[in-house]
Amino acid sequence: MDTLIRIDHLTKAFPGQVALDDVNLTIRAGSTHALVGQNGSGKSTLIKVLCGYHQPTGESSATFFADPAHPEGRPLVLGDAATADAAGIRFVHQDLGLVEMLSAAENIALGVGYVMRGRRIDWRKNSDRAREGLAGLGFTDINVDVPVAMLAPSQRTAVAIARALVGWEDGAHLLVLDEPTASLPGDDVQRLFAAVRRLKERGVSILYVSHHLDEVFEIADEVTILRDGVRVTTTSIGDLDHERLIELMIGHRLERVVQSTRERTGATGGLTVTGLYGGTVAGVDLHVEPGEIVGVAGIMGSGREMLVPLITGQIPSDDGSVVVGNTAIDNYAPDHALASGMAFLAADRKTLGVIATDSVRHNLTLADLRRHWRRWRLRHDLEVVETHEWVDRLSIKTAGTEIPIGALSGGNQQKVLFGRSLRLMPSVLVLDEPTSGIDVGAKEEIHQLIDEAARNGAAVLVASTDTDEIVRVAHRVVVMRGGQMVDELTGADMDVGNIERAQLRNDSKAGTK
Repeated sequence: MDTLIRIDHLTKAFPGQVALDDVNLTIRAGSTHALVGQNGSGKSTLIKVLCGYHQPTGESSATFFADPAHPEGRPLVLGDAATADAAGIRFVHQDLGLVEMLSAAENIALGVGYVMRGRRIDWRKNSDRAREGLAGLGFTDINVDVPVAMLAPSQRTAVAIARALVGWEDGAHLLVLDEPTASLPGDDVQRLFAAVRRLKERGVSILYVSHHLDEVFEIADEVTILRDGVRVTTTSIGDLDHERLIELMIGHRLERVVQSTRERTGATGGLTVTGLYGGTVAGVDLHVEPGEIVGVAGIMGSGREMLVPLITGQIPSDDGSVVVGNTAIDNYAPDHALASGMAFLAADRKTLGVIATDSVRHNLTLADLRRHWRRWRLRHDLEVVETHEWVDRLSIKTAGTEIPIGALSGGNQQKVLFGRSLRLMPSVLVLDEPTSGIDVGAKEEIHQLIDEAARNGAAVLVASTDTDEIVRVAHRVVVMRGGQMVDELTGADMDVGNIERAQLRNDSKAGTK
């Protein structure tokens, strides 16, 4: 394949950190090129330079080869948004940037302009344009006139891609997808991949960033690996296997841990959920013993995605009880859950997790500041000492404890949130997508911390769309369908295939109340 874009000697330095160090990258026309690496390896920085958000440092250059007037290539100015746009490069970032209270048609219009009839907006034509753009990606079932907050995650991702592509047909060259499947279940991932393949058939190149290595092997033609801001290699995906790719990413072989079996003891305490109703959850009974890790699996709409918010009081329940130890938790009362010994990690890191403009220190310690009060004042020096301890323990890559957490990569933000929960020394730990956006090396570190929490006596509940993760961490797995827990897998039956088959069976109906 012919070269589309060649980037040479790209360097980007921030105070106290070199994010990209003399990186070269060649993207070929009509190919899907994966960009992989651990959190903090430089992937997001490279994309932000390409889209014009960051300016490169030093003497870097780029050449664009798809201009018929310059068959030998012409310069592509890095760090300039207008230049990227003129070269037919579009971006779909991990944060989709959708206005959730507006419809798909309106979100697309915000990107490309409204269709007007005189001085008035032609709403019908705006809706027709949105439907046409989504249909070209294979999404024909999206209501383009309802708020995008009401759409499924894969549908919202499709809206973001359509917004990037509408009006781009003639000059389309490169679509950059940054973690597009970070929280999508398997069926939605395949739907998105079908859309990517349609774009390739139209001659569009894809730069694909993902921590999900199975996806890389399924969708990519070539892969570039970054480590600590340096390009390790670029190679055909056919020349790698999973183990070799992981080794190149983290710099050493990853020793995979298999969860040991655990017999249920019948112990009381821990987490007890009885007759829980709310949203798509239609009558759940569950007990997690102290020292036990229970995984929850289920496709979108099964109730799995609403179970943790109901248990932790993030949304109100219609009926049922949640008990931590011997304490019944008030409905819709996360503060009561915390006070009773529960700690939890929400799936939506941006909205329900980090305070992006506040420091790493504040985000880590804000759930409990009492331990640092001395004589009616907060000792920030003690906060800093504790934060450094957690930064070291969780291998958080940060230039300091006082920088805004929003400056960290998504995976390192997730580690800070995990530290926020663990420092509470909870008797019950409830985790929703605990390793979303985290690289393969850091993921195993988080899994080991989950193991450690259980060994220390915590009852741990893990809801995840990542079936490999559930198999790795859980002592047993419960599967949700129709708002209820309809299957339980343990021992040798607890493998990825059995879990995925259990999620897709059609032999259950949603309970009613």
